[in-house]
Amino acid sequence: MRKIEAKSICKKFDDLEVLKSIDMTVDEGEVVAIIGPSGGGKSTFLRCLNKLETINGGTIIIDGETLVSTDENGNVRYADNSSRIACRMGMVFQQFNLFPHMTVLENLMEAPVHVQKRNPAEVQKEAEALLEKVGLLEKRDQYPLRLSGGQQQRVAIARALCMKPDIMLFDEPTSSLDPELTGEVLKTMRNLAEDHMTMVVVTHEMGFAREVATKVLFMADGYIQEQGVPEEIFGNPKNERLKSFLKSILK
Repeated sequence: MRKIEAKSICKKFDDLEVLKSIDMTVDEGEVVAIIGPSGGGKSTFLRCLNKLETINGGTIIIDGETLVSTDENGNVRYADNSSRIACRMGMVFQQFNLFPHMTVLENLMEAPVHVQKRNPAEVQKEAEALLEKVGLLEKRDQYPLRLSGGQQQRVAIARALCMKPDIMLFDEPTSSLDPELTGEVLKTMRNLAEDHMTMVVVTHEMGFAREVATKVLFMADGYIQEQGVPEEIFGNPKNERLKSFLKSILK
């Protein structure tokens, strides 16, 4: 059951309320694209899902296990095993965050071997298979700085997959890439979607959201303003804020 349930999620930074009672459900095998203007809370929401940010209210359930809940008095409580629950989700960031002093293969193997304590020989075999999947097996002994941005981001995706997550989270994974390199990364993500990986993707790539996502959420001003299948969101938007957003980016 590779599923996310987020209910009434609230997040503040000091007096600034960034997330205002957000609800979202992601079912197994779904690809949910979160779109919207910068500063609308999209990346913060993604970081709350896997505990990179702690919430001020609400409930998050991952694969049927409660990561965090809020009681009737407004007290937020994270599960004792919250780190283990959060680790069911792999995360790919805007920046690649690869270890520059390690080869591509070493980057993939580091966490599975030293954090998950898995057998190095087995991890190496899996890592090489993942590098082949993202088209970079021949780069296994290269250092990250010898790779293009698109190649580094594909390595970052393979590294996240090497932890065997049930769900993948992507935070604007192509925002720092030029159009040619963006295509490489989006192709890798499309392949994951075809393999029925459960995914939540914060993105400015409307083509990806329209063609690959099973559901699109439009977030602005700390709220989910509208959600639905891509055909509805892009073809027949009802929310005025969404209409304005699409008009500004789809000129």
